[in-house]
Amino acid sequence: MRRHIFMLALLLAASEAFAEGWDEIYTARLNNSSTYLESVLTLKSAEADYADYTKPYIPTVSISTGTSSSDDTYESGLVVGSDGATSGTLIPSITFEKLLGGADLSFKAPVNIASTGEVSMGNPALSVSRTLFPETAANQMDAEAALISAQASLQAIKNDIRIELATDVLDTIYYRRLLESSKENLEILEKVRKATVDTTTQRELDKSILEAQKSILTATSALADIKDDVKNNADALYEDITRLQSGWTASIQGEEPQSSMTIHSLELSLAAAEKRKSFAILPYLPNPTIAASVYYNVDTNKIDWALSFKLSYDVVNKNENALSALKREEYPKIYSIKLEEAKKELKDGLRQIDDELKSLELDKKIKEIDLADSEEEMEREEKLYNGGFISEEDYVMAKIDLALLKIEAQKIDFDILLQKLKLAQYYDEAK
Repeated sequence: MRRHIFMLALLLAASEAFAEGWDEIYTARLNNSSTYLESVLTLKSAEADYADYTKPYIPTVSISTGTSSSDDTYESGLVVGSDGATSGTLIPSITFEKLLGGADLSFKAPVNIASTGEVSMGNPALSVSRTLFPETAANQMDAEAALISAQASLQAIKNDIRIELATDVLDTIYYRRLLESSKENLEILEKVRKATVDTTTQRELDKSILEAQKSILTATSALADIKDDVKNNADALYEDITRLQSGWTASIQGEEPQSSMTIHSLELSLAAAEKRKSFAILPYLPNPTIAASVYYNVDTNKIDWALSFKLSYDVVNKNENALSALKREEYPKIYSIKLEEAKKELKDGLRQIDDELKSLELDKKIKEIDLADSEEEMEREEKLYNGGFISEEDYVMAKIDLALLKIEAQKIDFDILLQKLKLAQYYDEAK
């Protein structure tokens, strides 16, 4: 006997050791979500774009090739001739982008390689360049808006997956208990039905049997839709939810959010669009790049300077300039509408969840009263049954009603928790 108890304890300990907890399954679901993984990449890209404006002191270091000549033929890059000789120019450079006013600062130090194998320095140069109309402020606002939007999107996806996992766990607990209770009830009801001769009671039992069969079908179908990672670890996950839920919902104790990351992102996009609208004529204007360079001439041992002016302008371009100008006029209106929609969505979302929570709290109070009445009724029914004053059928029906009532009461608690998790999303995204 002791050996059997020891083996049973060992098996239970082993099953607990191999059970996966909330963190493991939640992380696995994140890593198996294409939406989450793509959102992570979108955020990293947005962070890099925004860093171009907030961290201009971080340079870009690069090496490029220049133009080399072999006899009268000019080639781009390093050239290896038929005689095996190599010639060309390597141009290491350090560039600081988007400095004050949207200018780029660059230092280049060319290295010339002759076909004879001789290596010499070219003219090192320091240059500053920028477009005539850079629109740096609007571009930075757009980059910040994209960053905040990406952060909000990633946070929403993580919250959605958390709520989805919590829903699966609570549904597993609920439907397993419903399935177990319904099977037990069905077995008892069928036995009582065989021993019943009263026609009215038979119809009531037949109805209860059908309801139990339907509950079994509903619970079985619902459990089949839940992933194995939850069903195999439901008890451990339920304990984790019980332990973690206070931390998840702690934020809802604060003031109701008046804004969100999404709203802040749209406010920045609107501000950028208004800046562009104020210069709506830009698509029709040339926007040249002007550069000032100072370089050391290694041949003359002198410091020289130069100004350059680069321009590319399409005089006729299939109305693209008109379309760009139209976008500058219309986007402030578009973002204003989106901003109002986001504010309304925040307000409506908070109201809807608050109404649902109030409704569920009322359901809970009603169920508590029903449960208290049912338990008192069950005590009376048990005494009457033991005294031989009521039939077994009535006693069995009372027990079944009480068991189902307890399961329904727990389901309301589960629904309240899920609504609080949804409410916490709005507080977590508050800006």
